[in-house]
Amino acid sequence: MKQPLAALALLLFSFTTAAAQDYAARTAPMDSCTMRAFRAYDRQDYARAERQLQEAIRHFGELPDSVQRQLDEWNNGDFLANGYYYNLACMQSLRHRRRRAVANLERCAEGGYFTRSFDAFARMQRDPDLEAARSTRRYRALAERLRPEYDYLWILRQAGPYNPTETTDSLPPFRYAGPDDPGLARVRKHFNLDSIAGSGDEVSQIIRLMQWAHHVVRHDGSSSNPTSRNAIDLVELCRREERGINCRMMAQLLNECYLAMGFRSRFVTCMPRVMVNDCHVINAVYAESLGKWVWMDPTFNAYVTDERGTLLGIAEVRERMRDGRPYRLNDDANWNNTVPQTQEEYLDVYMAKNLYYLVCTDRSEYNTETPGEGKQPIRYIALLPTGYDDRSTHHHTTRNADWFWAAPHAE
Repeated sequence: MKQPLAALALLLFSFTTAAAQDYAARTAPMDSCTMRAFRAYDRQDYARAERQLQEAIRHFGELPDSVQRQLDEWNNGDFLANGYYYNLACMQSLRHRRRRAVANLERCAEGGYFTRSFDAFARMQRDPDLEAARSTRRYRALAERLRPEYDYLWILRQAGPYNPTETTDSLPPFRYAGPDDPGLARVRKHFNLDSIAGSGDEVSQIIRLMQWAHHVVRHDGSSSNPTSRNAIDLVELCRREERGINCRMMAQLLNECYLAMGFRSRFVTCMPRVMVNDCHVINAVYAESLGKWVWMDPTFNAYVTDERGTLLGIAEVRERMRDGRPYRLNDDANWNNTVPQTQEEYLDVYMAKNLYYLVCTDRSEYNTETPGEGKQPIRYIALLPTGYDDRSTHHHTTRNADWFWAAPHAE
């Protein structure tokens, strides 16, 4: 069961006080029923919970059309389908009213529930409240119908292979600024990165720098991108305005720290086959001691290892997802030091969605994406699976993963 946002919370967020009070009065009966339903659920009184949810839905139907349309608009789809029908299905499944439960899950699908939330399909598949509903043929038919759009691990496994023989003669080389670059030298000194990285081995330094980036700024996925995107300006902006930055900015912050310390690094945009909610940006840093690129995600304080504890790269994780070999998320992966991340939600759902294709800039340097007069434009190179037609605009595309992930060379 998943508690929906109360209508009142949405209204208070979106309106002035006077308007909020007016709408709150209209939706109060629905919200009261919702709260009673969840209290009944906590007591395992599923019959009462079901009745209260049905009563809440009835109150919604009595609202003026204008209020219903506003609630639908705020939910980017059918308001009832984005919470109420799902929870009602859970109560009915717990009561072994399986046919009615699946019918309400079908209402969720029709109303956009699985499009609005990237993990909705995975939640439905594992929710213990829906165990009885999942035993039915009708549920299995619904899951099979939704799978090609919302089962991201399945979708990734259907992707075509790469083509290591595809010519790359027309592609620009990847280039990496060195630690003697004046801007990167300032980053190293400003943050005292030598102290942060420590005196341990290469792998421990790579992890410590990622952990520092995770702690020094807060992630805010809805924040706007500032004009100046170098590491110093990003951190100072967050401190001055008490704000966070999105995953792209966090990866660029960490990227400059790696470059400043002499590591070859890129920020990598990880893209879904079809955009659902978002994409994600992480770092690939080359570990000389391992002879490969390794995965570092400052947004979630995350890295990935094999069954022996050896760090894995983006390419390795993607292929292990496709062929079923094991991979492990670090135990302390989290969002903003408040929400722990599990391997299932972070890797098997979220990143499985976002590893369909990958995009990097041709140059990795200080102020990579900061616009400037007279600055040589950067170019974006996308690595696509065979058979996939990229719908975005990139300067270059390739299906040659061996070229894309070749060992780096200094500029």
